[in-house]
Amino acid sequence: MSTRPPTFARADVHVSHHQMLVNEETGADHPSRVPNGLTASAPGAAVVLTGIHTGVVDVTVQLADAPPTTTVEGWDEVEDVELISFTGETRLGGLMGHLPEALPNLTPHGPGRYGMRVHVRGRHIDPSAVPSVPFEFYLVTIWPIEVGPKACARLGVGVAEELGLPDKSAEIRRWAREHARPECEPGRIAGNVPPPLPTPVLGTARATEHRLRIANPYREAASGPALPQGLVAAAPDAVIIRALKGRGAVGVHVRWASSGSRGPVSRWEEAEEIEFVTTTGIMQIEGMRTRDGAPAPNLTYQGAGRYGLRVHGRARPGGELSNRPGESYLLVVWPIALGG
Repeated sequence: MSTRPPTFARADVHVSHHQMLVNEETGADHPSRVPNGLTASAPGAAVVLTGIHTGVVDVTVQLADAPPTTTVEGWDEVEDVELISFTGETRLGGLMGHLPEALPNLTPHGPGRYGMRVHVRGRHIDPSAVPSVPFEFYLVTIWPIEVGPKACARLGVGVAEELGLPDKSAEIRRWAREHARPECEPGRIAGNVPPPLPTPVLGTARATEHRLRIANPYREAASGPALPQGLVAAAPDAVIIRALKGRGAVGVHVRWASSGSRGPVSRWEEAEEIEFVTTTGIMQIEGMRTRDGAPAPNLTYQGAGRYGLRVHGRARPGGELSNRPGESYLLVVWPIALGG
């Protein structure tokens, strides 16, 4: 690996619940315990604890080729952890999905093991404050430990055994055995009696490259439509909603209807309707986390066929601190013609 000068980038990060998170698109769980009091990691994720509960902190990211010399002068605390990346696309941001565009991908060498060193000063100045001008400063330094094809292979086949994680392939096979009868598969109904409409669901989802994607999570990714000029576009087994923000969390509200007739909807700035087709009867919003912690809902629970989708969108004026995403979408789904 050739040596190059370290790369620095700096940004103000909006934090909440005393946390900054290191995320991948895998949705890995963040560690709940931080024994050293500052930072901890789990496969595919890491957490950095802040002094303030909510507000802005100053973060500098340094990308290095090797472990740097530890600098303690001028810093209150310094801690090291190992960071495992499955995708090679790892970002640092606030708890509610705020990902500063100024901060780079932390794992540019691809999947593998990295070292992460966190320096901090000012964490104990005023934990009860809600600053809009930062007085806590963080330096996060990342360097590769083991990357490349061998590391990528190790993080692919056998990663569950090596890292002590659940074996996802075994979980899928077990699910298939338990749901061998077609009427018990998610997205299919037993008999001719339509099930009642589900309770509306609230949650958040992650926008990536201005896209919110709806697809079947149990199958290979369907070839989706191009990013729409308007609000939403569809292709068989794939729907794309165009988000205002390029990356980060947005609010998602899902409702189901028996038909496309409009009910009372207020406080939404724009709306667009579209038809889409699912050949499997399973369509979920990728990366959605529900408010009550339940699994992401199946939008097409009535089975394979043709559905209508009306998307309403709105965005709050920027500038204020908030634990809520800065934009939200209401999705209303109804069946048009069911059956394979």
